[in-house]
Amino acid sequence: MGGGLSTFAHSGDYDYSSTASQARVIRHVYTNARKVCLSFDDMWSEYYTWKIARDFHRLNIPLTIFPIGRAVDNNNARPHQGYENMYARLRDMGHEFGCHLYTHRDIKEFSLQQLIDEELEPSLKVMRRALGANFKPIGIRPPYGVLTDALKELSVKYDIPLILWGLDSQDSICTSKCQDNCPDASVATDVIYSSLWDGDPDDAACVRSTCDERCADTIMKNYESYMRPGTIILHHGLKASHLAIRRIVAFLRDWNLQPVRLTELLTHG
Repeated sequence: MGGGLSTFAHSGDYDYSSTASQARVIRHVYTNARKVCLSFDDMWSEYYTWKIARDFHRLNIPLTIFPIGRAVDNNNARPHQGYENMYARLRDMGHEFGCHLYTHRDIKEFSLQQLIDEELEPSLKVMRRALGANFKPIGIRPPYGVLTDALKELSVKYDIPLILWGLDSQDSICTSKCQDNCPDASVATDVIYSSLWDGDPDDAACVRSTCDERCADTIMKNYESYMRPGTIILHHGLKASHLAIRRIVAFLRDWNLQPVRLTELLTHG
């Protein structure tokens, strides 16, 4: 899912060409302004995409959304009832959009031409169908946060910055652990437990019915550990992040941090 892996290639891992070295790679905005950006990746689920975007909109909080091209394509061609023209409606709420490429494959071995033909151009095509012919994404977020020479060349060629993150909520990681390790509530008994949260025996017991709530707890622990002004925060269109919305808003209020679109945050850098 999304950029949810917490490791990614660093600049020292590659012998970058002079063209690739011109690419802008943004992980954090260094500023004293007490502003942060809430970003959401993937958006495979129309249901949670809509709920997350709508609920933040009702709280007057704009998001920066990086949908997978195939998810946008599915909504263009085969929307479920009530989710027609969803991306245009989200834009009208005030949310903005980047590009998370088209297929969510691992792009480590992709050439520049592969990235153009198989990932960026197909994604731009479906996003322009949804958002208008003049749509240009505010940034490209590569799946898993993988940076390569070819991707940097792509960024320079299209004049679109590469957007990573400074705080990973780990919503996709804890959701995956839940799915792998927690028994379904329908078969759980008092003696069926699964060790989900490594090193914390008090939190070891879980079933599917409580898994997303526990995942929301993990999200907030990451906020407390890594948040600072200028942070770009990584989330995904998942139930756990939806459940955490009220807690996220309360946290940001208590820390006197204003969530803004990435385009606004960048003006403070």
